[in-house]
Amino acid sequence: MWKLNKIQTAFLALFLVSTFILFALPIVRFPSATMPQPTSAPSVIPTEEPNAPNQPSSNGSASQSVAAFVGSALASLISLVGFIVTTAITWRKEKRESALADLQQKKLQTELEKSKIELEALKKKEQKKKKK
Repeated sequence: MWKLNKIQTAFLALFLVSTFILFALPIVRFPSATMPQPTSAPSVIPTEEPNAPNQPSSNGSASQSVAAFVGSALASLISLVGFIVTTAITWRKEKRESALADLQQKKLQTELEKSKIELEALKKKEQKKKKK
């Protein structure tokens, strides 16, 4: 019933892949470059306070990660809705144009048939005039 053109299919595939990656990222945990890997016991123990003013809080970066994820998820869902609405509008427009083209073709056919009938009637009148 509905047929996607090549560009729409490519964008739909790209959207689905990016959405899958977006929702798979929280499940799969990758080692982060910012997080130190466990090693042997350090020889020097830092004496700084854990929440010193010049040190960023780990809680802040976690909330930023969640905010970024939520923002990405919302953008992805809004893009999906936009794609669906745009595609539906395009299909409806094509359906209307197709119906209009069919009506115009039928109208032209009936006009052509009327013209043929009128032409035959004129030819018959001319033949009758010539016979007289």
